[in-house]
Amino acid sequence: MARVIEAPPIDEEETQRIYEWIDDIPLSRPKRNITRDFADGVMMAEVIKHFYPKLVEIHNYPQAHSVQQKVTNWNTLNVKVFRKMGFQIARTDIDNIVNCNPETIERVLKVVQDKINEYKDRKSEQETSPVVQEARLQGLARPKAQAQGQSEVRVQPANNALREKEQVISELKETIEIMENKIAKLEQLVKLKDSKIQILTNKLQAAGLS
Repeated sequence: MARVIEAPPIDEEETQRIYEWIDDIPLSRPKRNITRDFADGVMMAEVIKHFYPKLVEIHNYPQAHSVQQKVTNWNTLNVKVFRKMGFQIARTDIDNIVNCNPETIERVLKVVQDKINEYKDRKSEQETSPVVQEARLQGLARPKAQAQGQSEVRVQPANNALREKEQVISELKETIEIMENKIAKLEQLVKLKDSKIQILTNKLQAAGLS
């Protein structure tokens, strides 16, 4: 289960290091005002993709001006990207980011930077784990055995199929969460429109009576 993190405060020195870190990352838009630049989540998606291209599909994050679409982009990042890295951004931080509240994105970027480093370390440990090394040795030994005339028995481990099913289930759950968020937003819009229609109806009725 990914832990929800509320970004803690950072000092001026840490803030400056975050600016320098971002300046070293190639992004699709020029960096003018970091508070506004990152409000729609697109540049955050590009930051993650810079380090881990397979984690991010940029087409999932359209540039946005409305608060609703900005929140949708950040929710998608939370579900499809951050959760796979072992954390999620708190809703209060997302609200502050999309509303361009000062200093929030710097704090969140610091959290993301730390988690990128942790994720990198985990990947490195997995690559150097005894299980992975043993699998590589077996993979190297197999052609040699074939050259010696030994028959190779191909076995499809059950856990491979299980992992594939779990991945499919995980992706379906992510899609459901995103759709539920969109449905909730649409329901809010419908209620708002119904309320406006009722107000206009009441005004018309009042005007007719007068």
